[in-house]
Amino acid sequence: MRQKSNQRLLQLRQEYGVWLKEEIASLRESAHCDRSSNAWADIRLRLHRLAGAAGTFGFGEVGTACRTLERQLEEALVSRDASSFEAVATSLQALSSPAGIELSPTGAEAVQGRGIAAVSHLKPHKLGHHVVYILEEDKALSQQLCHALSGLDYRIQKFAAQESLEQACEQQCPDALVLPLHLAGASTTDKPADNMADGVAIGEAIQQRMGTSIPLFLTDVSSDFELQLRAVRAEVEGFFTLPRDKMRLVESLDNRLRPDRLASLRIMMVDDDEALLDHYQSVLENAGFSVMTLARPKEVLSAMERFVPDILVLDVRMPQCKGPELAQMVRYHPRWLQVSIVYLSAGGDVDAQLSAMTKAGDDFLVKPIAANVLVASIAACARRARALAGALARDGLTGLLKHADIKERLASSLAQARRRRLPLCGVMLDIDFFKRVNDTHGHLAGDEVIRVLADLLRHRLRETDLIGRYGGEEFLIVLHDTTSAQTVKIIDGLREDFSKLGFDANGTSFSCTFSAGVMEADSVHDTDGLIKAADRCLYQAKNEGRNRVVTDLACWDQGETAMNQNAHA
Repeated sequence: MRQKSNQRLLQLRQEYGVWLKEEIASLRESAHCDRSSNAWADIRLRLHRLAGAAGTFGFGEVGTACRTLERQLEEALVSRDASSFEAVATSLQALSSPAGIELSPTGAEAVQGRGIAAVSHLKPHKLGHHVVYILEEDKALSQQLCHALSGLDYRIQKFAAQESLEQACEQQCPDALVLPLHLAGASTTDKPADNMADGVAIGEAIQQRMGTSIPLFLTDVSSDFELQLRAVRAEVEGFFTLPRDKMRLVESLDNRLRPDRLASLRIMMVDDDEALLDHYQSVLENAGFSVMTLARPKEVLSAMERFVPDILVLDVRMPQCKGPELAQMVRYHPRWLQVSIVYLSAGGDVDAQLSAMTKAGDDFLVKPIAANVLVASIAACARRARALAGALARDGLTGLLKHADIKERLASSLAQARRRRLPLCGVMLDIDFFKRVNDTHGHLAGDEVIRVLADLLRHRLRETDLIGRYGGEEFLIVLHDTTSAQTVKIIDGLREDFSKLGFDANGTSFSCTFSAGVMEADSVHDTDGLIKAADRCLYQAKNEGRNRVVTDLACWDQGETAMNQNAHA
């Protein structure tokens, strides 16, 4: 794969070199034949494009010369001095065409992909059952962590003592270590710094003994600044306050060990220089991104609806529409507020950079840009954008999609299912007698029941399925490419498993059940119609005795009064 990518980049450079010779010859001809203001303005735009792109393809000297000429021409256009235009024309005649395909350091780096190797962590890890070792002296916390991870395809082993953990590591190297920052036996009087280093020291010792780098996650019951600083300086994967952050720890483990489950970061690039777009696309796709390129700004808004990018990369100076203008158009639409916008422009364009960053931009990259800088910068921005979008769309208690977001995603899924002529099912799910749980055991116990059910749904359903907290103890689930019969079987299995889970509150044990209504989408169901139909199936399940899953088209025609009788008791 890497070899094919390198060959593609070499081919792009060769094609650009041929085009560059022709473009320089055309610029000389234009400056010689037409000295009108419009002609000079066109030449300035073409020089700007060369200044930004030539270095990316390895023709750094040409790019530098074009940047100098662009500045001279800008001054001439302001002064309108004939001698200044003549000087530019003379310099253009002296502009050297590339003589051969010898790569400069920048071009070599882009083609050989040295920078891409530096971010090889973007590539998926091999599939399999990952081994996670947990060291935790507190039995309750240890049990909670193991329970949270139980729905994932991990092999979890928990240890209460450092010695047993180290012995296990000698038998089999784990894929990740979850260690406490503090241990009970550590001194807290004379050397607090040593106390803070316990988890770090254990992890580093194990890695040194195993001769390999193992992802290390640290936990503590406190979120003190000094503790977090210690974790940062130890360069661990993450720091989590327990028990509050246990689900965040689960998500971080999943993201680190199974990035193949995550959708590729989606990059949309807009530039009128199509050769440069081809180069950027090859570099970024080789690093594992999903990339869409556009040369016409007017197509961006409609393309964003189809592609849904994490990050939008815009050239600052385009003839039809400037990058900052396009960015402001995008920001008019609340749907795209979470998308990061990065500008690209030729070096030395200080005024353009300052102006652009005040108009809807998040970052600025200077052309020419080496492959490693491009990949690292885009990856950082795209991850931040996706994390922000996820945080805004997620319910704080469960980590599931919020009411409005699950409905919006359902609408998009419905449209896609109809285009592809594939089945899709909506499920309304509600915890039985939830008010009784709150009244008897307290709201904290009720929150735990909701969290556990959310974890079960998230870990047992597919990544392509959608799960949202619709409100209170009610959930909305969307299963793609699944018939109603298949959906009932899946949800009924989850119902049985959930009913077997035990909960503890104030020394009292209890269990819970849920009821669910399933409705398969068809041509007469829009988003609200599908939800209402599934909700009526849920009411029927409640009326039939709860702790069951119902899918029955007849329930859609039954009277709402009967369906609502004692529905949410």
